[in-house]
Amino acid sequence: MPVMSMTGFGAARLECHGRSLRVECKSVNHRTLEVRVHASRELRWLEPHVLRAARARLGRGRVDVRLELGAPAEHQGGFDAIDPARFDEVARRLRELSEASLATAQVTLSDVLSYRSYFERDDAERFDESALEVLLPAVVQALDRLQEARRAEGAGINDDLRGHLRDLGSRIDAVEALDEVERPAYRSRIETRLRQAVSDFGVGQIDEERLAQELAYVAERGDISEELQRARSHVERLGLVLDEAGEEGVGKKIDFYLQELIREVNTMGSKSHLAEQSDLVVEMKSIIEKMREQSANVA
Repeated sequence: MPVMSMTGFGAARLECHGRSLRVECKSVNHRTLEVRVHASRELRWLEPHVLRAARARLGRGRVDVRLELGAPAEHQGGFDAIDPARFDEVARRLRELSEASLATAQVTLSDVLSYRSYFERDDAERFDESALEVLLPAVVQALDRLQEARRAEGAGINDDLRGHLRDLGSRIDAVEALDEVERPAYRSRIETRLRQAVSDFGVGQIDEERLAQELAYVAERGDISEELQRARSHVERLGLVLDEAGEEGVGKKIDFYLQELIREVNTMGSKSHLAEQSDLVVEMKSIIEKMREQSANVA
């Protein structure tokens, strides 16, 4: 199964007590799970239930859940949603404050409407805990659709990561092929230079045992066989991680192996003696960087 992205969107709607409830869930990258609930006054009691539902389904990402409650059907298109007594009280208090502060501007309708939450009729009694079994399924449906979107995007990321792994493996093979040819040739060049240096300075007979030791030391410093072996192992391990991925929690594993890969590739670069190997090292670093950018969005 593909990896799970941390980016997605899901929404759901239902009708309850003549009101329309819309639930929207959006998620973006985040190193842990952070859920933020945005709810109107009538629905604030739902927040702990939303948090539990989200945490049961999501592993990583910053998730915003928005609950929007439409006006009652009998209030739509009319003034029945306004409590006249409270409206008059707001207008009166604003005029009193204006006069007390010696303000010159007149209180306008726009000023009064800015306090609409105070004078609009409150239907909160219809949406207490007794409505949980009706409202919560909409939240769950929106979260499930969010997960479907995250899976769909994760499938694309999975394909890209596998493509990069194939490219990385081919570069490792190419570096190894060059190394098999270059290693004995490099040793031969060093031996020739050392013998020539001894001859040029006229220091006498060369100590063959000491020469062998120096050549072994130089060869060991330039040997990248262990780095190649570990890099190939990390690539194989990453492939297994992608094979086993089904839900969430693999993003950190992928990032760990990519960090290990960049360490091995950097060491190869520092030991490289050929321009062709150096070019391949640069290409591998570029591939790993692309993979790290994509893995940052994996849950």
